[in-house]
Amino acid sequence: MKTITTSQKLICGIALLGTTLLISCGTNRKVKVAELPKAKTIEILAVNDMHAAIDNFPRLAFMADSLRNIYPNLLLISGGDNQTGNPANDQYPEKGIPIIELMNAVKFDMSAVGNHEFDSRLVGFANITHKAKFDFLSANIDLPKTPDFRIKPYVIIKSPNGLRTAFVSFLDINDNGIPDTHPDNAKGFGFKDPFQIAKEYLFLKDSCDVFVMVNHLGFENDVKLANQLPANSVDVMIGGHSHTKVEKDQIHNGIMITQAERKLKYATLIKLRVGPEGKVGREMQLLTVGKKGNSRADIQTMVDAYNNNPALTETIAIAEDDFSNYEEIGFLMTDAIRFASGTDLAFINPGGVRISTLAKGPVRTKDVYEMDPFGNEIVLFNLTGHEMRNLFLSAFLLDDHLPIYPSGMTMRYMLNPDGKLKDVELLTTDGKPFDMDKTYSVVMNDYMASVYKYDHNDPGQGLFRPSAETTIEYLKGLKTIPSYRGVTRVEMVK
Repeated sequence: MKTITTSQKLICGIALLGTTLLISCGTNRKVKVAELPKAKTIEILAVNDMHAAIDNFPRLAFMADSLRNIYPNLLLISGGDNQTGNPANDQYPEKGIPIIELMNAVKFDMSAVGNHEFDSRLVGFANITHKAKFDFLSANIDLPKTPDFRIKPYVIIKSPNGLRTAFVSFLDINDNGIPDTHPDNAKGFGFKDPFQIAKEYLFLKDSCDVFVMVNHLGFENDVKLANQLPANSVDVMIGGHSHTKVEKDQIHNGIMITQAERKLKYATLIKLRVGPEGKVGREMQLLTVGKKGNSRADIQTMVDAYNNNPALTETIAIAEDDFSNYEEIGFLMTDAIRFASGTDLAFINPGGVRISTLAKGPVRTKDVYEMDPFGNEIVLFNLTGHEMRNLFLSAFLLDDHLPIYPSGMTMRYMLNPDGKLKDVELLTTDGKPFDMDKTYSVVMNDYMASVYKYDHNDPGQGLFRPSAETTIEYLKGLKTIPSYRGVTRVEMVK
């Protein structure tokens, strides 16, 4: 009998991946070495809060195609709020369809339902879900019986390499029990607290190789949810809603959280690697999208066609100066609806002002629709000073500690050292205290009229005039828009 040396034993123990070797262990037999299991990968390109930024789609399409050449299993995902923010989409005859057709053309795989998906109202939203060639997801929405919606609580995708990845989505619900949209847009739906039901979907972790949440909760709420769930129970949370720019790994309770700001400025490339033992490795990279760089010509042709609307490019006034922040634009908008309505005062909620800059020079119809894309109606109220104070106190909490923009008055918000609102002082435009017992005529949009809960007697009267169209007509008559540089109507005092 031959003796097998130590070195020969070592040779017999070598396993080379995918190789057939002749190993001399005292014989000349061919021995096929066992093939080690390979790690499997899946890649995701994630965006969120696109707000109909269709001008960046040609660039996004090129990036997605380029990445698919490198990563054949790439999935393209939206964290919600695809709608609202671009008149070419919002004022389209079939409201909201341009962004959906572009998402189809670029081959999105799924989208979370965001609060602004509801802006197309019941029938329009249902139509959007049917026109989409990708899945809409939300697990905390109870759908109306009619019309029919194509919204799923979750999906499981099996990649060509055999990986099974589960995706579930949760939508943020405000203190009124609905998403941040006009209450009329949410009629017919039911909503559940995402923090209460998220654990019901943890079974997906055990039934799939990878578990991803595609949430429209906001970054802080994603962190809150991650800390409430069992550690490492979700591989990735793809976020939206808060427009947060996450530039590097954010790991909370073993869960990676990403978000890519808004309006297709950025996208997040997420790489997931599942080892033979089932452990998931994760990495993310924030990529710049924007408009510059190589783009897809066919997508550019689609975008040009949507933008070819002469009614949106009509010059309605000339701005004498630049507008450089939300406040200045908010003051212009409140002045417009106050003067057009002939009332004492006007208010606009901070969330009703959707752009922060406006260049001096020609102001077009589309600029106003970008400021005010919601189609809200103007409502007239007769309110006392005390009732308005109640309004401001209530709104401050609902609007994430941001003040209302006024016209015809100024306000002083008195804050505690911790930033909580203590009181609001109402002042005239020349700084004198308001007569709190006097009744004033006030206009505001019907979102404010519906959402803010405060003590007041007058139920309000709709004027059947959308706020954006009212602003357009006002600016046409004004012709020249004066400078609002440095205008201050709200003071925050600690």
